[in-house]
Formats: sequence, structure tokens, C-alpha cells
Amino acid sequence: MADPNKVYPTGLTLAEAEELHGYVINGTRTFGAIAVLAHVLAYAFTPWLH
Repeated sequence: MADPNKVYPTGLTLAEAEELHGYVINGTRTFGAIAVLAHVLAYAFTPWLH
């Protein structure tokens, strides 16, 4: 019988899945912030975009 503490099909427990999800969300936010900064800098220092 399936273990009710596991989140299938990954085999992680609910706590492990939530922890992993937190890392994914934080990584996405960090990537997004760096991407926004890069776009702002590209706009500010690229004369043909003005």
C-alpha cells in the first residue's frame, strides 16, 4: 500500500516537497531580479534604444 506521507510520483514527503518548492521559488525570484537589472542596464547604456 502507498505511504500516505509521500507525495507521488516524486516519492518526497510533504515537508521535503515544500522545502524544495521554496528553493525553486527563491531561485526564480533571484533570476528574475538579475534579469530585470540586466535589462535596465542594457536600456540605460545602449544608445540606439533611446
